[in-house]
Amino acid sequence: MKPAVRFENVSKRYELGTGQTSIKRMIKKPIARLTGRKNGVPESQILWALKDVNFNIEPGSALGLVGPNGSGKTTSLKLLSRITFPTSGRVHINGRISALIELGAGFHPDLTGRENVYLNGTILGMKKEEIDKRFDQIVEFSGIERFIDTPVKRYSSGMYVRLGFSVAAHVEPDVLLVDEVLAVGDAQFRQKCARRIEELQEIGTTIVFVAHNLYLVRSVCDKAVFLLKGQVQQQGDVDEVLNKYENWLIEQQIMQGGAPATAMRGKNAGSSQEVAIQEIEMRNLTSGSNENFNYNDPVEIQVRYKTNKPISQPNLVVRITRADGATAAMIRTADYGLKLDDLEGEGIISLKMDRLQLATGGYVLNVSLLGPIDGVALAWGNSRWMQVSGISLGHEESSGMFVPNIASAEVQAKRDVVEMVQEQVS
Repeated sequence: MKPAVRFENVSKRYELGTGQTSIKRMIKKPIARLTGRKNGVPESQILWALKDVNFNIEPGSALGLVGPNGSGKTTSLKLLSRITFPTSGRVHINGRISALIELGAGFHPDLTGRENVYLNGTILGMKKEEIDKRFDQIVEFSGIERFIDTPVKRYSSGMYVRLGFSVAAHVEPDVLLVDEVLAVGDAQFRQKCARRIEELQEIGTTIVFVAHNLYLVRSVCDKAVFLLKGQVQQQGDVDEVLNKYENWLIEQQIMQGGAPATAMRGKNAGSSQEVAIQEIEMRNLTSGSNENFNYNDPVEIQVRYKTNKPISQPNLVVRITRADGATAAMIRTADYGLKLDDLEGEGIISLKMDRLQLATGGYVLNVSLLGPIDGVALAWGNSRWMQVSGISLGHEESSGMFVPNIASAEVQAKRDVVEMVQEQVS
């Protein structure tokens, strides 16, 4: 079976600071090659958005493209959607393609929502008969039935996005390109979008998915490619690739001053005249390590402080943050009814947890020390990065951050359930 998508040694080159091609520049091309320039542009002004990229996507599979901004993710989608073309190499696509890249692209502001459904559907490759058949579904999905005969220039940005996604998602393509569109709209609409993508997967649609939210990538994709500066760093199973990317994110955070807390500096740490945080550490009470943890290890969070004047009614706030920036947990001592003694001189604030209960990934502690005025941080900082191993054996979790403590599991036959209900009634 042929791959649904294939990149063969694909490179894409841009020239920085250049406008349209002029006759003068075209004449200069042969001379430029002899002088070590390309098309009359110095090497310093050439940007390779992609460089010798290779990957295949099998039909019905979902591939996530991950990497920091400027890594080449959106360029790859633009090549797939033929918005632009590769400088070298070949891009192969088998089947009809639909792109959720710039929602509402092709909408005419003076036309109504109804007219733009037909216009945009035609641009995306649908025939009029197909649009007629799916029109009611498109409008219902968008949730803007009341305004469908209103010119879209009067739509809010949310209504515009809803209609754009609805049209593109009902093309039922062979290959669907998705670029960060699940980051727009309200939570209810994002959930609806995610369910629609799952429906398309169930009918065999191949998905190419770009998102900075690694939870979404894990939940949607089975394969992934990690791009950095236009080059493939790793590709394969989604969990292996995302673990590689998370480790890279951790390294970048450390290089930018995110850890350890003993070297508090920059915007990642701060203190007032009253108190300073000297060190933040989470300690594994089973192994004694402060870097490696298992999901069910008992742990102790220690915050070392030094005061210049007594701090009354202190409150500690600990945010456990995953490598992609998502908050795994927020701990406020006041919320737990834990009253801390007043702080004076030097000392340690200690929090103990019976079980960590975090899924596989890299995490950091963001700590704030508050005084009697709630919400006003007197000192703050970050811990060193920590690695947590999850519950699964042989493979990583597919998604999520929390590992619940399951006390028991059992199967009840229907007969047993009926008897139990009868006993309760009688």
